[in-house]
Amino acid sequence: MEKRYRKHSAIMLACFIAGGFSVMLYAIQAYSVIWRADAAPAANMSGGNFSAPVFSQSPGRENNSMLGRRGLEFANPASFLFSPFSVALLAVGVSSLLGGLSIWALVREKEIVSAKKKILDAFLLPAEKIVLDRLKKSGGLLTQNELAGSTGFSRVKVHRIIKNLEKKELVTKQQYGMTNKIALKN
Repeated sequence: MEKRYRKHSAIMLACFIAGGFSVMLYAIQAYSVIWRADAAPAANMSGGNFSAPVFSQSPGRENNSMLGRRGLEFANPASFLFSPFSVALLAVGVSSLLGGLSIWALVREKEIVSAKKKILDAFLLPAEKIVLDRLKKSGGLLTQNELAGSTGFSRVKVHRIIKNLEKKELVTKQQYGMTNKIALKN
């Protein structure tokens, strides 16, 4: 990974960690609710003591918890999964994971573009680089005669360079009167 993408990588890693933690926490909550729903009838049938957490306070009991005056008042344990806290936890987790994926995709795309540019620069002749630079500066479209005039190369040399660039699939050539229009490929 290049030095200039370290900040992006740190943010991406933080998104993946936070998102993964949030989604896993929600999954653990969902599993515990499902487990409690399955385990409670089995414990009552076997006569054993089942000490499932209490989701509602009885009116006569004092609430000494730090949850506030109301405490947890869920008549149905499955409703805890759809409480605002749980839904927000899941939403934050999913959005963090999606944010991490989008940052990863952008960084990956930029790395691919820079790698392609380095590879092209390594395999292009100096004259081909000059022609490509002139095309880039002009907006990607010039006639063959304009290229010959702006580069200082002869028309024959420009023709040969363009032929080589066409073989490398970097430019396209279209007939334009007595000359050709040369365009950069994307």
